[in-house]
Amino acid sequence: MSTCLLTQSSKGFGLDWDAPFTFIDDDVFALLDCSTTSSPLFNSQLRTDVNNSLMPLCNNEGTPICNFLYSCPAISTLNLPISTCCVYTPVDLGPAYDMDLLKLHCSSYTGVYSFNGQESNPQNWKYGVALKYKFNVKNEFPGYCSNCERSNGVCGYNLNNYNSFVCNCVGGVNTTTDCYFGASWSKSEKTMPWQIGKNLVDLLCGMVS
Repeated sequence: MSTCLLTQSSKGFGLDWDAPFTFIDDDVFALLDCSTTSSPLFNSQLRTDVNNSLMPLCNNEGTPICNFLYSCPAISTLNLPISTCCVYTPVDLGPAYDMDLLKLHCSSYTGVYSFNGQESNPQNWKYGVALKYKFNVKNEFPGYCSNCERSNGVCGYNLNNYNSFVCNCVGGVNTTTDCYFGASWSKSEKTMPWQIGKNLVDLLCGMVS
């Protein structure tokens, strides 16, 4: 994965369709150094879905992101035209659950999970891929998790019991409901948060396709 400080070629990465996590809504993927002549990103005749309808792969509103990225010293030295950049539209990686840069004819990609309040300064963006726990196959958001988050808690589950809900509260307190302390709690339970809001490149390296 490339960042504003360095460029690195990549084959892409993927997630298993039944993986217990998915991407957060703020994740942005930009594909770099893509062929404008042979990539299906730019050639509609090379990309169709199972119903033979056109599959949009690039977000046209992502041009400013490409402009800022290509102004980074590590990328600008390659003298690549902005047209070779694509802000990937299917953030969930589509039905194949992977980003195959060889098929897309791109040499690298970058992932941004936060602009850090500085959308026009790519050197201060937070690069990587942030994931969140997927509640079930349909990723439905349960009401008890919403109640937990409203009380400044983080939803989780007991590692010893996958179906056992735990609300992680400030100070290491874990409850079975929320952080208003209306239920019994225990500081001894080990839990795993629903959302993993950090750079997970090391984790994703094990899933590179």
